[in-house]
Amino acid sequence: MRKIWPIAFAAALLAACSQPSGDLKPQVAVGPALAVEKTAVPHFQRTYRWTLEKRVLDPTSGELTLSPGQTYTLRYRVVARAQAEDSGYRVTGQVVFRNTGTGTVYLQAPTDTLSTNESVALDCGVSFPYALAEGASLTCTYAQNLTDGRSRINTAQVAWGTDGTSFPNTAQTQASFAFTNPTEVVDETAQLNDTLGGALGTVTASGTAFQQAFEYTHQVRYDQCGNYRVDNRAHLQTTDTGTEAHAEASVPVRVPCQGCTLTQGYWKTHSREGPAPYDAAWQNLGPLEEDTLFFTLGQTWYAVFWTAPRGNAYYILAHQYMAAKLNVLDGASAPPEVLSALSGAEALFNSLPAGSTALTSAQRSQALAWASLLDSYNNGLVGPGHCSE
Repeated sequence: MRKIWPIAFAAALLAACSQPSGDLKPQVAVGPALAVEKTAVPHFQRTYRWTLEKRVLDPTSGELTLSPGQTYTLRYRVVARAQAEDSGYRVTGQVVFRNTGTGTVYLQAPTDTLSTNESVALDCGVSFPYALAEGASLTCTYAQNLTDGRSRINTAQVAWGTDGTSFPNTAQTQASFAFTNPTEVVDETAQLNDTLGGALGTVTASGTAFQQAFEYTHQVRYDQCGNYRVDNRAHLQTTDTGTEAHAEASVPVRVPCQGCTLTQGYWKTHSREGPAPYDAAWQNLGPLEEDTLFFTLGQTWYAVFWTAPRGNAYYILAHQYMAAKLNVLDGASAPPEVLSALSGAEALFNSLPAGSTALTSAQRSQALAWASLLDSYNNGLVGPGHCSE
């Protein structure tokens, strides 16, 4: 009988030895190694330079002609503008060298350069060559002033070796940076005031170019004829440095002693009923003012003013008559032909039956002729001239 168990045993043993063990990991030899890390933090200051612009929106001509006692609403616009000026560009950060391998490594003096060909001085606090022990790190810091705000790439590099005399290896890293958000902002906010508009508010700039507009109104009135001037000044003062900006606007106002004329559109809207500011010249009509009855019609002056003529010669004349009459009562001089037209219109209105606006063909032609002349007077084409409305 042949004995085969020694052969079987040897085969089994060989198979067992060739199976991988779950508890065993392959061992990798680690040599010397150096890692480099760096940061690059941009810094810059943004200062806002403020200017003011002030305009008179109404009157568009920039000047006024008013009748005594007439109220006029001036309208102004103030624009605050800020332009950013950036300065004080610099970059700060650190470079860290880590010995991530086995054994001590030796470093030569590292370099740090920018993509714009500027060299950055590193402060490492040690002398070179420097021995960096296994597992140790060396941190170098820097702060570099720059002449402009271009974006840059910062590259740190070091030559190293293992014997302290030769440095055949090189390690480097990069960090990019851009001057996007300022680290310090000066005169970002300002207070805006106006001699007529009062405190207009706080303005806060943003971005590189900023503007904000304010509009307001101011009413003027002069009871005596003469020449006047409405002076107005806007003032801005920044919060941080107290820097100031100013803008002025003036409106010459003429109140002629011979008066000036206003249109029917003005008088119909400036009674006690509004909607525009009340003109006390309505008091010249009598105690009832706009509620005075208009001749034999049975309507008040106010109601007549707000009745659309729709081709009715009576109302066409009535509108121009009422405006001209109020102008004369308010002190506006009138040439003889205008006074004659006013007298003729009054006679016509008084001659009609109560509540009637019906005119004969001849009366209609005469009414339209008087209305045309009075319209020219009310608009300043004849007579002393037109008031600002």
